[in-house]
Amino acid sequence: MPKVVDHDARRRDFIKAAYETITESGLANTTVRAVARKAGYTTGALVHYFGDKDELIRLALDYSGEAVRDRMVTAHRQQRGRKALREIVMAALPLEKQRDANWRVWLALWYHSEDNADMRREEKRRYREWTGRLARVLEESVSDDEIARTIDVKLEVQALVAFVDGLGVQHLMSSREMSAKRLTTLLDRYLDRLYAAKQ
Repeated sequence: MPKVVDHDARRRDFIKAAYETITESGLANTTVRAVARKAGYTTGALVHYFGDKDELIRLALDYSGEAVRDRMVTAHRQQRGRKALREIVMAALPLEKQRDANWRVWLALWYHSEDNADMRREEKRRYREWTGRLARVLEESVSDDEIARTIDVKLEVQALVAFVDGLGVQHLMSSREMSAKRLTTLLDRYLDRLYAAKQ
């Protein structure tokens, strides 16, 4: 009797292996062969499930963002305004090993998007989701009178995104100086200044 193959499970195995290969070896060394070997299958088995390497990388990026997205959604469901904003940004920062790995995958997307239209679209989609989430929470802060009603929400979102990106990159380049405690301290200082003026 032929062996029953769970194709969804095998596809997930390959996506997980691609994510792990990117975080361990870098995007340049993430080949179809390397991913197949990591997953414990042949290259031929892998190409049966994906159109090309770029599709596999995009799916690995989605895999890396699932847990972060879930934490952000939960934070916003349980809180609003400033408290939600802090928890959402905390979920994005590389405060532990898994999220550190996610940042490495995210930077791989940046690098790969330079000469890949599909990756550029994926990068823009992710930024739209990220900036939209931040804007909604800041608008709650305005509505709840936590922050000045004269605030330019769009401008503050851009500043906050740049701040978070900068912290993430600095952490990857010098994790000893940019520890989780340091990142949290810098975020709280940023939020204190942002929410200081209410007039």
